Amino acid sequence: MGGLLTGRNSICRSISRVLACATCWLAAASPAIAASDETAVLAGWLLTEPGEPPRTRQTLVISDGKIRSIANGYESGAAERTVDLRDYFVLPGLIDAHVHLAHAPDPALLSEAVTDSEADISIRAAHHARIALRAGFTTVVDFGTLGVEGHDRAIYAVRDGVRKGLIDGPRILAVGNPIAATGQGRFTIYRQELDAIVDRSSLCNGAEDCRRAVREQVRRGADIINFFNTGSLLADNPVDQAMTAAEMRAIVETAHALGRRAIADGHHAAGIAAALRAGADVVDSVHLYDDSVFALLGPDQFLQSHIHGVVAAIGDSPESLQDGLWGWLPEPLLTRFYNIKTRPFAVMQAYRAGVRNISYASDAGVYLWGDNARDLVEFVQRGMEPEDALATATTNAARMLGMDDQLGSIAVGKRADLIAVADNPLEDIETMLQVEFVMRDGKVFRAPER
Repeated sequence: MGGLLTGRNSICRSISRVLACATCWLAAASPAIAASDETAVLAGWLLTEPGEPPRTRQTLVISDGKIRSIANGYESGAAERTVDLRDYFVLPGLIDAHVHLAHAPDPALLSEAVTDSEADISIRAAHHARIALRAGFTTVVDFGTLGVEGHDRAIYAVRDGVRKGLIDGPRILAVGNPIAATGQGRFTIYRQELDAIVDRSSLCNGAEDCRRAVREQVRRGADIINFFNTGSLLADNPVDQAMTAAEMRAIVETAHALGRRAIADGHHAAGIAAALRAGADVVDSVHLYDDSVFALLGPDQFLQSHIHGVVAAIGDSPESLQDGLWGWLPEPLLTRFYNIKTRPFAVMQAYRAGVRNISYASDAGVYLWGDNARDLVEFVQRGMEPEDALATATTNAARMLGMDDQLGSIAVGKRADLIAVADNPLEDIETMLQVEFVMRDGKVFRAPER
């Protein structure tokens, strides 16, 4: 753990880990352990929130899924059950504000719209949810999809299964079906007989129709409203602004009236600027930004975009475009992604411009599940301070969701979402790729291996 662990005797460290596992061994043997009425967590190092100095030798007492107290020193008898993490660095559970639980980088999944049942989609999403949780992400936002009948119901089922304790996974907030203007839905153009069965309830034309679409998504169960403010990067000629200013304002106003955040998912500068002026809480993707976009961000508006998904999608040169997870795409699209990959990424350019309202949005499902924390590494390697990188996936993301009273930091009264790694991520961010302990709502879902 860099300076924190320098000089520790390796034999003592091994013994410490064995002792830690003696109190946590059930977590390694079963998918999840329900917290007893009270659980004490002994943390060797504790980062309550990025920006604060790590504390050493801390005891957290957890009751009913929340943090009841935090005290200096080790108090092994503070509760009837003890989780010993004295050899680990404990920090808040991570939040990913853009995932696609039902997807993976597999061209075979393109057939899901006409072959997969809701049960198929739910099973795949539940599988990915468990992987994300074990990677340290205790809360995710599923960004949904359009043109796949029953996809939203399948994700809602997984979300509710996690809430009820029937499925191991992160806390899921779901957008249902993204709202889009006709012709800008980003789904496949099917034959007429197939096209007739595609769910188009979230397509809208005109401000009043867009209000209807928001209400319909909320009625179905959407936690957040997502809308496409620009065309798709997969389109032959994506439009810079896919909705009128009036349509965007109607979406945002209706979402806010119904107590929902509004996220604008788009790539092009004109549509991004229009969404910010319309009051969108978040602009997402933002790959084809211009610098004027950053100046438009208000004090309560957030930017989120991913890096690793683009890096992993294609090769590193025009001659190796197909050497990536999405190498089966047509060459013109690979060239488009390569042009994005070789210019400064939106998150880093915003950070250099002084933007700090950046929330973590990996676009997991574009790349292999289990690599969910890769963007943290990308951020730091490209010049972001480690505490700022960690903040994107903790305090910032919690504020963006309006859940900072519950999530994003370790404090008395907040949800007991904790993860632990072997080393200090402020000194070695790559340790975040090997999360060894995960607790969500006071339940242990992963513990150090014996």
